[in-house]
Amino acid sequence: MQTSIHAIRNAIRNSLRIPAAPPIAAAASLASIALHAPVAAQDRPLSEDFAEICRIGGTTAAEWAFFEGESSIGFDAAGNLHILDDGAGRIVVADSQCELVRTVGRKGEGPGEFNQATLLAVWRDGRVAVMDLGHSAYQVFGSGGEFERFVRMGTGQGPIAIFSGMRRAIRAEPGGEALIAQGPPAAAQRMSAILAQQFGGGGQEAGVDDRGLERLALAGDVVSATPVLQGWQPTREAADELNPADMTNPTALIGNMMDGQYGFEPGFHWDLLPDGTIVWSDSTAYAIKFASPGGPVSDVVERPFAPEPVTEPIRQQLIERSLVEMEEALGDPQGAGEMAAALMPGMMATMRKSVEEMKFRDEVPVVRRLKASWNGGLWVQRRGEEPWDDDGPIDVFGPERNYVGTFDATNARIPAAFGPDGVVAYWEFDELDVPTIVLMRLPEEVR
Repeated sequence: MQTSIHAIRNAIRNSLRIPAAPPIAAAASLASIALHAPVAAQDRPLSEDFAEICRIGGTTAAEWAFFEGESSIGFDAAGNLHILDDGAGRIVVADSQCELVRTVGRKGEGPGEFNQATLLAVWRDGRVAVMDLGHSAYQVFGSGGEFERFVRMGTGQGPIAIFSGMRRAIRAEPGGEALIAQGPPAAAQRMSAILAQQFGGGGQEAGVDDRGLERLALAGDVVSATPVLQGWQPTREAADELNPADMTNPTALIGNMMDGQYGFEPGFHWDLLPDGTIVWSDSTAYAIKFASPGGPVSDVVERPFAPEPVTEPIRQQLIERSLVEMEEALGDPQGAGEMAAALMPGMMATMRKSVEEMKFRDEVPVVRRLKASWNGGLWVQRRGEEPWDDDGPIDVFGPERNYVGTFDATNARIPAAFGPDGVVAYWEFDELDVPTIVLMRLPEEVR
């Protein structure tokens, strides 16, 4: 059963990536976008020459600074970086000079111990909340690392509670005892429904889907969720209901979860500003919206970039590239155990069929990512030269929502975390995929 769960988990991860524009090499056969040349002249170039401060991790790192992979991180107002070391089951806190401040927690089953901790949110005063799926709870720690409370996601237990309690992203609500959370991934919602159909019961029901946000109050013993924003919801065809006999068939489960995928589905990209304002993009257009939680849209920031129509050559290219990426991601099943090797051909065939029959949206989305800076500015990443390229130029807006300039796509990246005094954190990986966190300081104009 463990092998089946591992295979399903890989399939879920893959299904979350394929509908969007995956990072695929450029194709010479596709025509370049005529719109890009004249509009690019309107960009104000920014220098990517950031000053490096220090590094945490790498092959020669001390035990406390050795991480298994990229994970959830965030700064507090003292400049301390909080790192969720999910592999070791702890939080590592380092100062702005990359020196260890403390470690918090360990693996275990009790309060203050971690069991499948996946996301971390940091308040500016140094308090931390961790989404712990194994416990089906949020764990809250004080500014000194002391355990404060254990807030259950709901009344359910086991796999159903894990999938229903999952959230795609969380942010600490400024000055409060709550989180702003994006609803569960579509694949997790499907799995929760499938498990509930088979076994009955359930966990915490999400008030929103993965294109919406809710406020999670953490003051009580159980999370109290209130929907605060629903992004644009594209029309999707409903998946076929599973037969009872298919409930224990991993191949059928994966096929059901991947059913109804759409290429070039516009992402729901969002963040939280220091004053609690939500900022988001939810369509193919370059339209960045602002609103207080539960309130109407109060502002929209735009730039003159129009989405490109999706043509038949673009569709075929994305399908071909997605198939290659899927096969590379799943790898060779022979080393995964006898059960996985037996199941993998059927699952591969099911996933291949889902990709080959992928439906498409009419336009290629312009915005691919956004993140708020510490001071309330905004970094917005556009698509690259090819329709599936997520690593395009990065536009920077100041706290007053004024356009500051654009970083070229060649070298610039959006930081994994913004901190005070212009300090930012990036993840880097060497040729052996060993991670390092690099702290840098931004120039005044882009903080």
